[in-house]
Amino acid sequence: MLGTFVNKLREEVICPICLDILQKPVTIDCGHNFCLKCITQSGETSCGFFKCPLCKTSIRKNTIRLNWLLANLVEKIQALQASEVQSKRKEPTCPKHQEMFHYFCKDDGKFLCSVCRESKDHKSHNPAQTALSPQRQTQEQIQVLQQKEKETVQVKTQGVHSVRDQVEHEKQRILTEFERLHQVLEEEKNSLLSRIYWLGSEGAEPQLNYLKKLIDSLKTKHEHCHPGSLLEDIKVILCRYDGPPQMYFAY
Repeated sequence: MLGTFVNKLREEVICPICLDILQKPVTIDCGHNFCLKCITQSGETSCGFFKCPLCKTSIRKNTIRLNWLLANLVEKIQALQASEVQSKRKEPTCPKHQEMFHYFCKDDGKFLCSVCRESKDHKSHNPAQTALSPQRQTQEQIQVLQQKEKETVQVKTQGVHSVRDQVEHEKQRILTEFERLHQVLEEEKNSLLSRIYWLGSEGAEPQLNYLKKLIDSLKTKHEHCHPGSLLEDIKVILCRYDGPPQMYFAY
């Protein structure tokens, strides 16, 4: 009965904007009630006016006033709700003896208080077992579920950390391998550059001198020899030019 009355009262103090119980209730000129925060954020024109979200009446912002009577009513309704919730959380008691349940009769399938257990209705039954009340049983089940949830979260967290560690390890391995490859490539690059530099300076000099001697020899043959003989000599000279590679590209 009290719960129904409190619920009906609560319906009268619901903000039409946020649909929750009024927080710092205000009443605007058109008579409608809102949370202070909700109505001030509902929209304002450049002239300091806003429209009521329910009836669309134009209201000056500076006319908004806190409704202290409504605020007190909201406070009392919340106190009644808290009291009702607290009473529901109390351990149930035996309706006959007004004592808390401590036992369970298997024959009748009922929770028993200490007086019920010794009564003639249950004394001849199988020994009653100590039992928790339904609320306490539910509370313990909730605690078990919460513990399982906590353990699941811990396992999940450990799994995430393990994966992160593996990813970090693989990252470091790849970076190390790339650094090694970079060093090898750098050494190869320097070696090739050194060879190219050598060929462009000292290494090319013997080849140029050798070619110059071949050209001078061909000129002399051209002046004193028969063309057929000159052709044979050119073939021989070209064969000699194609000779030992180390004369041209020494490493």
